[in-house]
Amino acid sequence: MTSNNLSAALNPRSIAIVGASQNPDKIGGRPVDYLQRHGFKGGIYPINPTRPEVQGLRAYPSLAALPDVPDLAIIAVSRGDAVDAVNQCAAIGSKVCVVMASGFGEGHSEQGRELERNMVRVARESGMRIVGPNCQGLANFSNGALATFSTMIKECPPQDGSIAILSQSGTLGMAPYGLLRRRGLGIRHAHATGNDADVTIAELATAVAEDEQVRLMMLYLEGMPDPQNLARLGRIAQERCLPVLALKSGRTPAGQAAALSHTGAIASEDRVVDAFLERHGIWRAETMEELVDAAEMYLKRWKINGRK
Repeated sequence: MTSNNLSAALNPRSIAIVGASQNPDKIGGRPVDYLQRHGFKGGIYPINPTRPEVQGLRAYPSLAALPDVPDLAIIAVSRGDAVDAVNQCAAIGSKVCVVMASGFGEGHSEQGRELERNMVRVARESGMRIVGPNCQGLANFSNGALATFSTMIKECPPQDGSIAILSQSGTLGMAPYGLLRRRGLGIRHAHATGNDADVTIAELATAVAEDEQVRLMMLYLEGMPDPQNLARLGRIAQERCLPVLALKSGRTPAGQAAALSHTGAIASEDRVVDAFLERHGIWRAETMEELVDAAEMYLKRWKINGRK
């Protein structure tokens, strides 16, 4: 699948929120609040079978009751209901689902892994893409398409800029967002892919790299699930002179255990990761502080001349 298949993830014309809540502090309420507050111009369709209205918007009892097919659906319900919602999205022809529920491939349950596999199979049969599950979601600050429940957006109000942040971990993906915003730097994209069951962080990064307003990309990797698209990202970045910085967990046994417990990703041997990233022009930071400190330097676009 090419990055063109992900245009609905980054630039949706309409968004449905399954499990939409009247409370803007709940997981199902934050996307409704963010979409309205931060200028999304497309259709916003809260799905809530018990309320005629959610946060001032008309609510619908089901996806089948919507006036048109949403490009993107946010699935903000628990695991069992999430599987049903994905099936419904595939049936009506949605292009992308952002699945926030946990309890799938990241755990030690064979039932959870089987549910994830079946969910992806249903999506692929219909041509739909899945971001997640077990993810905080997507945020494109250039158009207000904030399909996320991250609380960091309330703590550090967004400002469009030239930095893109992509992470498998929601928490560690929004950490550089907060640190960079406190330095006054604008963020254009902040996306968390969770389990990478279908859309991988590397595939999504290749789509984001086509945004000509992005001048710096940051990745937080817990595993190396898609080296082909990571290599493709390196080629696109070099063609565009787009710096790509990566923070990869797993240098220590504790880091490897943390990655495994969160996404189910098995950390690759560290020297192999170093060699792969270097070969494809992706520069590896050692710590979160180093990643953030490097941002302003790379944004200056200094050119190195001569042999020094």
